[in-house]
Amino acid sequence: MTPDSLSSPNPTHPSVSVIILNYNGKQFLQSCLQSVLNDPYQPKEILLVDNASTDGSLEEAEPFRDRILLIRNPQNYGFPRGCNEGIKRSQGEIIVLLNIDTEVRPGWLTELIEPFLLDSTIGITGSKLLFPEGNRIQFAGGGMRPNGLTFHEGYGQVDEGQYDEAREVEYITGASMAIRRNVLERLGGLDEGFPLYFEDLDLCFRAHQQGWRVWYQPRSVVYHFETYGTPKHSFTYYYKYHRGRIRFLLKNFGARYFLSVFLPAEFRWYRQCNLRDQWLPLLKAYISQLPKTPYFWVRGFIHRRQ
Repeated sequence: MTPDSLSSPNPTHPSVSVIILNYNGKQFLQSCLQSVLNDPYQPKEILLVDNASTDGSLEEAEPFRDRILLIRNPQNYGFPRGCNEGIKRSQGEIIVLLNIDTEVRPGWLTELIEPFLLDSTIGITGSKLLFPEGNRIQFAGGGMRPNGLTFHEGYGQVDEGQYDEAREVEYITGASMAIRRNVLERLGGLDEGFPLYFEDLDLCFRAHQQGWRVWYQPRSVVYHFETYGTPKHSFTYYYKYHRGRIRFLLKNFGARYFLSVFLPAEFRWYRQCNLRDQWLPLLKAYISQLPKTPYFWVRGFIHRRQ
């Protein structure tokens, strides 16, 4: 569907813009696009945003050119800015962010936006994510520990229906997330200060602050390869993860939280886990983010006074 034809005369079928960000995801591109195109929900538009891939991804996208809108970024903008570029060009009433290394189960989109139709206070919804073999859970809602460490409900468990109840959660992963356009506009889009990791938690946190509910929808199912991109448990992964974690905490919490909650929780974590593979990237993350403390805390103080 071309952007000019995107309309939604039926209030039970709001127009949807599916934004798929790609950076060197050639091996996943065709299966991802085909699964989204096969989903029967209408009206929808599909925007493939390419972050200057060098692996021939755009050639893989050629067979879909008449059914998608292709946006070429001149360089790798990272996840938040890349998605924001797509959001600027989209026209849907609902914005859906979907990772390139996914395949959606039929009916995924209808189920993902259904909570919006049933409850006007829900601002963000997210899918159940399964590992590619299809019987193990990767994500069934997310939460945050006092020191900012995140966790996925059900991670690694065999899916036996134990997470099949829709419910409010702390955050939804950006691998398959739907957001009302008016919520995104009020929040100013994704925070581009998070190059990778924690931009989804930050968006959900800010939505909660403005009174919106964040909703896990298990009937919307996505297979997510997850291994694409930065290898898990690598130095780079740990550095980027902890960099995002510290920035998120500095941005959204003040000195009182850091002294009374974060520091005790961080020291408990040191004692409980093996930091052998993490201490160096963790130290690098501290060094890169903690000097920004005065800026974030002064800005936060001013924001709270306003």
